[in-house]
Amino acid sequence: MANDIRGATALLAVLLLVPAAGATAELWRSRPGDDPRWASPGFDDSAWRAVPLPATWREQGYTGVDGRIWFRRVAPLDAAARLAAARGQLAIRLGRSTVYGAYQVYAGGRLAGSSEGWTLEIPFTRTEVFPVPRDAVGPDGRLALALRVRRVAWAADASPQAAPVGQILELGSYQALKDGAELAWDRTLLADLPGLLLALLFCVVAPYHALLYLRRRREIGHLWFGLLALGFAANTFASSYWIYQLTSRHDLALRASDLTGHLAALLAIQFLWTFFSRPISRLLRAYQLSHAALALFVGLWPDPRLVIASEGVRTLWLLPLLVAAVVLIIREAWRGDAEARLLALSGLALVAAEAVELAGQALNLPWQSPVPLPPFGFAAVLAAMSYSLSNRFRRVHDELDRLHVSLEEQVRERTAALQQAREGALAASRAKSEFLANMSHEIRTPMSGVIGMTSLLLDTRLTATQRDYVETIRASGEALLVLINDILDLSKMESGKVKIERAPFDLAAVIAESLEMVAPLAARQGLALHHTIAPGTPQALVGDLARTRQILLNLVGNAVKFTPQGEVRVSLSARPLEDGRWEALFAVADTGIGIPGEELDRLFVDFHQLDGSLTRKHGGTGLGLAISRRLTELMGGRIWAESTVGHGSTFYFTLVGEAAACPPRQPAVPLAAGRGPARRPHADDRLRILLAEDHPVNRQVMLGLLEHLGYRADLAANGLEVLAALDRQPYDVILMDVQMPEMDGLEATRRIRRQPPGGCRPRILAMTAHAMSGDRERCLEVGMDGYLSKPVQIADLAAALAAAEPRDAPLPPDPLDRPTLDLLCELSANGEDVLGTLVRTFAASAAGDLAEIRRLAAEDQWCEVERAAHRLKGGSGCLGAVRVAALCAAVEERVRALRTGEVGPLLTELERELERAHGALDQAVRENAR
Repeated sequence: MANDIRGATALLAVLLLVPAAGATAELWRSRPGDDPRWASPGFDDSAWRAVPLPATWREQGYTGVDGRIWFRRVAPLDAAARLAAARGQLAIRLGRSTVYGAYQVYAGGRLAGSSEGWTLEIPFTRTEVFPVPRDAVGPDGRLALALRVRRVAWAADASPQAAPVGQILELGSYQALKDGAELAWDRTLLADLPGLLLALLFCVVAPYHALLYLRRRREIGHLWFGLLALGFAANTFASSYWIYQLTSRHDLALRASDLTGHLAALLAIQFLWTFFSRPISRLLRAYQLSHAALALFVGLWPDPRLVIASEGVRTLWLLPLLVAAVVLIIREAWRGDAEARLLALSGLALVAAEAVELAGQALNLPWQSPVPLPPFGFAAVLAAMSYSLSNRFRRVHDELDRLHVSLEEQVRERTAALQQAREGALAASRAKSEFLANMSHEIRTPMSGVIGMTSLLLDTRLTATQRDYVETIRASGEALLVLINDILDLSKMESGKVKIERAPFDLAAVIAESLEMVAPLAARQGLALHHTIAPGTPQALVGDLARTRQILLNLVGNAVKFTPQGEVRVSLSARPLEDGRWEALFAVADTGIGIPGEELDRLFVDFHQLDGSLTRKHGGTGLGLAISRRLTELMGGRIWAESTVGHGSTFYFTLVGEAAACPPRQPAVPLAAGRGPARRPHADDRLRILLAEDHPVNRQVMLGLLEHLGYRADLAANGLEVLAALDRQPYDVILMDVQMPEMDGLEATRRIRRQPPGGCRPRILAMTAHAMSGDRERCLEVGMDGYLSKPVQIADLAAALAAAEPRDAPLPPDPLDRPTLDLLCELSANGEDVLGTLVRTFAASAAGDLAEIRRLAAEDQWCEVERAAHRLKGGSGCLGAVRVAALCAAVEERVRALRTGEVGPLLTELERELERAHGALDQAVRENAR
């Protein structure tokens, strides 16, 4: 038992250096057994046997006794001890219980303390100092002491030096005894300090050789040597007294020492035979595996008794390794070069140190060292390995120097060529960006006129043929605009200039908005649109709302386009991730034509189309899915598809983000006939608008759009005229073109923000045909409040102006928007009762929506109240029920502002307005039927 032998030697050195005064053996009353009453000072122990203490178990005659043994004595105190007791500083110092045991000390019948590891089966104890209570000393200056000692017979009987408390038992001042005990332990650790330093050295060597192996995987000898160094580090530390700074379990320290020793033997064989490029024979491999089995036995065998008892036999089992290593090293030293001989000599030093250590343990020689020798032998191997490696690196370095001279010239030539190619690539990239920016501006400017004028023309009275022509013009313009946007998006992603926003957005709302946008096309094809949200899905997710809507709208639009009949369904579910975030899964399923299996892998390739022939039925650029894939990956998700020809397809994409509270929605204007915002009467116009636009066509388009929305605007042709107009009167909103002569919109905005005219701060909305990356940011940096990309969509313009409207605007005087009704009546002119069908559907759904809003409000589910009110607002806006839509918008605004106490009266008024709207709609249906 290596630790016990070294422990006894170290303890002997401590006892020689620090004499324990008062350690003369005294006679104590003792008996085996266990009874708490034996701690009482008044207990009669006259029948107990008298034994010396301190003394060994053999001297006391307790050989073979297992369990608790009590010692009692009434000790007279000398003058120094009495003085310490009077000051409350009296203490007793006891040595460590050797081998395997622990004790408790009672003074005056009370427990003064327990030795370290009292609750453990096989603890490692140290010299202990226990304070004695002041009132434990009797008036006659005598102290009743009792020791309750646990003896482990199978271990203590094997050691002649085993004793209850070692050779130390002393009464005196607490601080003096405590200092002496700590000094003795510090000297014990100091004697083992070389082992700790070597263990740290081996720990440093292990990762160094592991890195060498990672740099050159063919040099596997470095890997084995690094593992061997790690094994020696653990074995050296576990074999020293320093391990008891971490644990008091002697059995755990012994297992760690023996286990790492067997592992080191296994790794030593692997390293030596690999380093010298010698095959491992079957017999040697079996011997190597036996050490692996012994390591498992030491680490996993539940009863420590067998592990400790087999230590001597297992130690002798290392001798075959030493013999085989000596033979191998001597053979290689005879055949090898100078480096091999040096390594062989260091290996012999390690073998010699190990042999001396094993002989001392097996034969119990008196000259064995108190400090383990194998770590020093391994340190010699480390030094030889370092010298060998330095020589190898020196040769490699000389070779690298020779190569460096020839490579430098090649590097200079290639660097010059790469620099030239880089400059050419940068110039091409700049030219491409400038071309795209200019083309974006030049194309979007006339597109503003085409799309804007057709939108306004569609709101006038046209014949069926004229309406067909105008619809074709608008559809062609919108298709061209989609192509331009797709190409710009692709260009921005290729240049890495797409920025992903991170803000909470409502998951249900983005689905509803996407379905609402494709609803007219689905209605024309007779398709049903459905959506479901799985229970447990967060209401909102932190991510990019606009990019998510772009992906979802593209998938839903494709599903509608390729589905001749049936339905399109959007499903949403979510699952939590280990890092606290959520993964949202969107699924868009259709009952369309399906996709062949061989085409699924090419779906998300740029410009790829399922049908690329000139006679294909469905148009498109083939960029939508490619852009969706790149956007999904930028947001940390993925996209894929599943399909069966003739049975439809399902497209999936995921988003990852943190769950968040339901964010407030931006105020919206009710839609008319599902195509654009409802018209506002001029009498209700309270916004003062200034339109800054130099292009005559765009000016006419914007004035027409504003007129359609019920707004009037003053005109300015450049930034100077904007400043002059603001000097004349204040404005609420400035629709500012960015590119204008004399003074552009950016400079005009800077001057307005720097010196607000008249102290007012108008809301400035940028209008620009530039749509490249950074255009929006430049507009916002100079102080603009919003950004509208040309061609301006009427819905975007209405939303931007609605945000500038004062709250709580009065309700329109008429419950219905007449232009909306006129348009629905025109749709019924071909014999289909479109208006009657919509009115009956609205009458059935509105009552249910209102009842649901009341129920949700009573249950304080305000986020759901806002959603239901938003749904009712959209349905009523489609039929022109503007007063109902306005009250729904007021409910949404109160919920967002947390003014829920005002919702009740609004619901009462909403119920009255629904009744009025139903009556007016029924009257309109009867008039249209005539």
